[in-house]
Amino acid sequence: MSRRRSRAPRSASGGTSQRGFSLIELLMTVVVAGIFAGGLYAFVFSSTDAARSSGTIARAQAGGRGALARFTRDVRQAISQDAGVTPPVSGVSATELVLYVDPRREPGQLEPRPQRIRYRIDGTDLVREASAPVGATAPFGYGPFAGREVLVENVANGSVPAFGATSRFGGVVSLPASGPSTRFVELVSIHLVIDIRSGNAWTTTEVMTDATLRNAAGV
Repeated sequence: MSRRRSRAPRSASGGTSQRGFSLIELLMTVVVAGIFAGGLYAFVFSSTDAARSSGTIARAQAGGRGALARFTRDVRQAISQDAGVTPPVSGVSATELVLYVDPRREPGQLEPRPQRIRYRIDGTDLVREASAPVGATAPFGYGPFAGREVLVENVANGSVPAFGATSRFGGVVSLPASGPSTRFVELVSIHLVIDIRSGNAWTTTEVMTDATLRNAAGV
């Protein structure tokens, strides 16, 4: 019994015809590839954006901590310029702190010659300024503040007080306070709310600390 073998159809030129992709199959391939590429891009972009945001926040917090360290050092070195007649803290409000600081003073030195230091919120900046003493002996005179130094940018405290004070008796000092009202200030605090921009988004971080006046007890 003979067997008939089927043969593949030949093209007009005599070769075997081969079936290619249809238009629908090509479109489906393009769509699937596009979806995959879009998902991959979103994943990479999201990871990169998260890393950038974390880095931005870390830098802002590091800058804030540096400002707090400077603030703490000044508060601990605050001293009366005239053996207690003038308090170490000249004035404190929600947006400003003024105190007398003598960073060169040695233990046991009886005649300090402190600078007048001012921390204040100027717009959206935390600024430190200084005024040098005038005169040979206390009580010294002081000229205008100079040497404006921006410690922290994008401060956004709003209604949150940037500065605060506590008396040696444990009570919170009512703000604003100056002159005799600051005589018994023993601890000063700072609290900063900082706006941080990462790409097109904004977020906030907060840094805060308090410091005790080492020379407050003698006032």
